[in-house]
Amino acid sequence: MRAAVFHGPRDVRVTDVPDPRAGAGEAIVKVSVAGICGSDVNRFRYGSHPWPPGFIMGHEFTGEVADVGPGVTGWAAGAPVIVEPTLMCGVCFYCRAGDPNRCVEFVRRGLTGSGTDGGFAEYVRAPAYQLHARPAVLSAELAALVEPAAVSAHGWRLAGLARPDSVVVVGLGNIGLLAVAVARAKGAGDIIAVGKYPPRQELARVYGAAVVLEPDDPRLVARIQERTGGLGAALVFEAAGTATSLLTAVDATRKGGKVVLLGVHHEAVALDWRRVLMNEQHIIGSIIYRRDDFAEAIEILGAGLIDLHRHVTATIPLADIVPRGFVDLIDRRAEHVKIQVHPA
Repeated sequence: MRAAVFHGPRDVRVTDVPDPRAGAGEAIVKVSVAGICGSDVNRFRYGSHPWPPGFIMGHEFTGEVADVGPGVTGWAAGAPVIVEPTLMCGVCFYCRAGDPNRCVEFVRRGLTGSGTDGGFAEYVRAPAYQLHARPAVLSAELAALVEPAAVSAHGWRLAGLARPDSVVVVGLGNIGLLAVAVARAKGAGDIIAVGKYPPRQELARVYGAAVVLEPDDPRLVARIQERTGGLGAALVFEAAGTATSLLTAVDATRKGGKVVLLGVHHEAVALDWRRVLMNEQHIIGSIIYRRDDFAEAIEILGAGLIDLHRHVTATIPLADIVPRGFVDLIDRRAEHVKIQVHPA
């Protein structure tokens, strides 16, 4: 089969590799659509630490069951599925508690497509516990957005707020836009989005943002304060993963409010912790998702909130994943939200 194999920074090769075979407890999935994540782009640019090169990338994907191994029940060839790429040991304290995203082996194991062969290929071998049935209401293209939507669904669950009167989303990449959609689906009151680029700003409005603000606006925090009656937001999602976005998120949060970190930070950020203390602000780290978050993301996307034609800004064959996928997401990022790959 053909697959996009990561060999090092700026070195992803689409080549022939052996077809995978299902072992005990595993399934083979024929990939229909796979999305390129921002983390995939970062690995393309900078490397795959802590995972050594030589794996097939791609962790946002959907397809159909092609085969199952010994011991797998409930799945038959041809069944449409969405793959939740979390890998877990299954025996540690966190896995037994239903939190496989906190597995003690998480960093070593990675995800299907991050350290272990993933969805930028014609076929994928996956543990059967990763499979979710794809409902008929979800096209393959929409189903390939479930994984990033689950990131926001998990962050929302960790926040523990039923219907906050105000939500701010800082960062309008794919994760941030889906966070806006999740906030709307969960009944948030006033949704304020902060991000660059007119196509993304307009999509944020479509997904439920009442106000969209520029991150470089010198009155950004003041405008959020004015919008929230001088209080700040009850809940803020930081979805950009930069020092500036984190500082903005904390500044935009009211006393007693919550900041949920969805963006992956690659540098230490200095915060005024005395201010956090005095304001009783809650800063919550959120890493990927649990199985119930993934199922909720399937339900949310099935409700029809996503403008697929504007959200998926390019669809490409596997052979073009480097020049029209990774490179375009670096050099033409203002034009793109999500690029999807069709491996077949």
